[in-house]
Amino acid sequence: MTIETLVPIGIITAILLTLTVILLIADKLLVSYGDCKISVEEDDGKNEFTVQGGSTLLSILIDKGMEIPASCGGRGSCGFCKLNVKSGGGDILPTEEMFISKEEKKTGTRLACQVKVKDDIELFVPDLIGTVKGMADTDTFDKRSKWTFAREGKMLISEEKKKIKLARPDKRQVIDIIDSHRDDPGAVMPILHDINGAFNYLPEGALRQISKELDVPLSTVFRIATFYNAFSLTPVGKHKITVCTGTACHVKGAAGIIETLEPMLGIQSGETTEDGLFTIEEVRCIGCCGLAPVLTVNEDVHGLVTKKKMSEIVKQYQG
Repeated sequence: MTIETLVPIGIITAILLTLTVILLIADKLLVSYGDCKISVEEDDGKNEFTVQGGSTLLSILIDKGMEIPASCGGRGSCGFCKLNVKSGGGDILPTEEMFISKEEKKTGTRLACQVKVKDDIELFVPDLIGTVKGMADTDTFDKRSKWTFAREGKMLISEEKKKIKLARPDKRQVIDIIDSHRDDPGAVMPILHDINGAFNYLPEGALRQISKELDVPLSTVFRIATFYNAFSLTPVGKHKITVCTGTACHVKGAAGIIETLEPMLGIQSGETTEDGLFTIEEVRCIGCCGLAPVLTVNEDVHGLVTKKKMSEIVKQYQG
């Protein structure tokens, strides 16, 4: 390519760049959209507020303390900040097309970082922790579908989500635990430990309360809660029987221990008895290979376990 060819291209590029800058400045300084009302519907209620138009929906919602994920920093390259715009918001932009399926378009799915607030907007924000749990359960990470939250024009709010709120006494207990660690460095871990001990699991409502009280993203609290085996997101029995199935214990008869224990308690591994007294779980290694086969009941370690000893061990915790 010759210099004669490059010069006109450079001039045209410079002109376009200048026009873009001028338009951006004009849009920022000269255009005023006035007051805009935003109505936000979530699984746990509805919120309305008035803002000065001109900013993106993402920045406004984050300023209002809402949990809107955006790993790309609002550049429209991750597709995580999906929500449902029921009215307002204008047309879908080309920068959104690659992230939104045909089914999602029918429900008004938009990228919050691309929607500019120019008039009143009514929207629905999907439940973050429910989405993360769904991804964990199905082992999926598909940004085209993982934020789908509406079907046939109806919002999907499961019965489980409707029951996430803590009863008043439980909420008071959770807040007391949070207050006892509020000023501790890395407070989330000890708080989760104490709540897990108090309830024998981590209620979803408690995770939300921790997020609210400590001003920590709910996704962060959930990530910690699901990382450590000591925590459970589902109710477990007062006495958790953990059977080691590691190599040493497997060779010494761990499978036979489980086969004896399950009919004795009337449940399968991973289940809890109806009276809430016992839960059976399996782990790969407890770290007591010299005592194989080994199991723990809560913090108590029982080594060199045999099928005959199981009845005696269970009776110790039935009183």
